Amino acid sequence: MLAAPLDALGSDPAEEALLGELTQLENNVQSQGERLRRVEALARRIDPASPLQGRLVRLQCWALPAENSSDYSAAITFASKALLQARQEGDRVTESALLICRGWHNQLLGEMARARLDYDLALSLARAAGEQRLEADALGYRGGMLAYQGGLAAGLRDQLVAHDLYERLGLERWRLKMMGEIANTYRRMGVFERAQEYFKALEQAYEQQGDAASLTMIRAQLAILYTETDRYDEALTLFEEAASHFKASGERMDEAWALTEVAHSLLKLGRKEEARARLQQADLLLNRDQETDAATLGQWRLVMGLLEEAEGDLERALYFLALAEPIFRQEDNQRFLATIYRVQSRILEQQGQTDAALKALRHYVTTQESLEHQLGEQRSIQMRFEFDLARKEAENEALKSQQALQTQQLDRLQERRHWQTLVTALILLPLLGLTFYQLGRSRKLRRLAMTDELTGIHNRRQIQAKGEAMLAQARAQQQPCSLMLIDIDHFKQINDGWGHHAGDRVLVAVAKRIAGELRSLDRVGRNGGEEFLVLLPDTVLAEAAEAAERIRTRVAGLRVEALPADHPIRVSIGCAEFRPGESLTELVHRADEAMYRAKETGRDRVCLAD
Repeated sequence: MLAAPLDALGSDPAEEALLGELTQLENNVQSQGERLRRVEALARRIDPASPLQGRLVRLQCWALPAENSSDYSAAITFASKALLQARQEGDRVTESALLICRGWHNQLLGEMARARLDYDLALSLARAAGEQRLEADALGYRGGMLAYQGGLAAGLRDQLVAHDLYERLGLERWRLKMMGEIANTYRRMGVFERAQEYFKALEQAYEQQGDAASLTMIRAQLAILYTETDRYDEALTLFEEAASHFKASGERMDEAWALTEVAHSLLKLGRKEEARARLQQADLLLNRDQETDAATLGQWRLVMGLLEEAEGDLERALYFLALAEPIFRQEDNQRFLATIYRVQSRILEQQGQTDAALKALRHYVTTQESLEHQLGEQRSIQMRFEFDLARKEAENEALKSQQALQTQQLDRLQERRHWQTLVTALILLPLLGLTFYQLGRSRKLRRLAMTDELTGIHNRRQIQAKGEAMLAQARAQQQPCSLMLIDIDHFKQINDGWGHHAGDRVLVAVAKRIAGELRSLDRVGRNGGEEFLVLLPDTVLAEAAEAAERIRTRVAGLRVEALPADHPIRVSIGCAEFRPGESLTELVHRADEAMYRAKETGRDRVCLAD
């Protein structure tokens, strides 16, 4: 959705006003009702032959009602007709924008394969035309669909690129919107702490902007996170607020969805009668005028099935689950399908239908194993992807500096080559041998002075010196930096139970595993006993947390010969980010407090400094 150049429109004030209104509608996020009203007003003012007509058509597609299946089909028909006109006129920009709009409505209709084709073609056209705004739109919508279907790593990759493009283009409202989508993807991945950080930051931003509609949606998404972490009381409050907002705004399908989520939270809290009342309210909204939203209807049927099971009416529970299953199957929503199969198996077993229960259980196991396998792979891919993005620029800068240093060193070597050759020829061989011996001994002494003798990594003195240098660089270049303190859990028990030899083996193995997970510019040292200090230049706290989580997971997979095969090796990690004016001692102290908080809350975890 790109602005036509002003010189193509002349300097007529009325045309410039139209251009300004178009740009506002394209670059800001509005409610559906407000967008429709403003686009209809524009349509009455823009001549069909105007060069602004293409931009108007794109906005008209997004302004169409999107409450139920008939609305989605009508929008698809509109977009398809407009696409033919854009292709005849060779307007690739409008074609790309309309493909995104049609893809979104295909997605709402449950036609995921068609939506994917539209998004892919729109992305190709946008890139070929060099239209970064449309590229961001296509990536954002495609990433959201992939994440919803379970392709979390691929979806997150699209969303992160879209977020960066919106930020580069200065489209703050769209950047925040994409940040919410990224938070949802983290939630689906089970990275709840990171997702909650994003949701809370968005909540604060929308409160400051006074954007009630966006604030409601973010709180509703936060409520979903609460249900997935068994915080049903907190979820219930936010879902009820969302239902009230959607009712006041006249957004019928969103209200039905929120009421269904309210009912689910009530059911989890054992308040079955209240849950049924909310489901009945949602049912009236879903079936008014025989028009509904398939995804919301499927979710309503699933919750109704769970309620009937809880109240002991197993036949009706199976009935509603059977109605929900084809909707989620069409969407290829593996998460909801797994829930359906699990509940079906449980009910059929209670009814004595052993064969049918076993069949449903097999479906559940197969679906759940597939989900867990995908999730494990996608978390790994996601962490590597984000970590690589974060360090890429820093490593490029380091490479440039290294190349410049190598060039200087080569020049100096060439200047001194003649003199070095002459000196070498004149010095007697025994003296040369003695010189080499002294150099080797000096290097060894320096290495011993800087290195922990057991683990081979930096000792406390050296890692502290490196830390001071890192903070000095951060202050000078105004760059972020972070550090982490890592402590081996129950290390004394290892020494007491299997001897100090086993403890030494564990220290060496953990040090090696930590070093293997760091970037080339990071540093690790033994800070004392079983504690390690890791320095992370050019790294914000969220990135440090991800690196720490990866280290914690990798250490948990260690096996040391000196210990029994089933003996776990675990670490507690505290992370802190440098604050302006802070000393290294203060920064380490905050990381140390976070690390002890990890110890106090159960060990084998990562905690972040306040």
